[in-house]
Amino acid sequence: MCDSMLGRLARWLRLMGYDAPLLKRIPAQAPPGQFLLTRRQAWRGRPGVLFISRDRLEDQLGQVLAELELAPDPARFFTRCLDCNVSVELLAREDASGRVPDYILDTAEGFTHCPQCGKVFWPGSHGQRAKQRLTAIMDKLHGSAPGQ
Repeated sequence: MCDSMLGRLARWLRLMGYDAPLLKRIPAQAPPGQFLLTRRQAWRGRPGVLFISRDRLEDQLGQVLAELELAPDPARFFTRCLDCNVSVELLAREDASGRVPDYILDTAEGFTHCPQCGKVFWPGSHGQRAKQRLTAIMDKLHGSAPGQ
């Protein structure tokens, strides 16, 4: 669960396939088995709370992955809606017609959509750049050279 001030971090965790709800109101305590990610100093040290100490997104992701001992699975990347946090579903090409630009309809390898907000997703250059950025973050976290 992400404090509302960590919206960008929440989106990137969702991009990685993690359930990362963005909370408008923080609960009195984190539910069992869940973590609250926050930058609020007053919450630092509470059970179930991970205080995010860094400003840069790459550093925040690195901290979350390291401290929660998460091992991102690239097969889960792009499986959640970046806005709603709901698992996306496959969308047939014919059902994408009229919902995406014609060029995308003709050239994209496949489509998914959010059953809650209806947003349609497809693989593109933005996704490749996001994967490269995530790979670089994970490589840095594991202390290896990029791409190893």
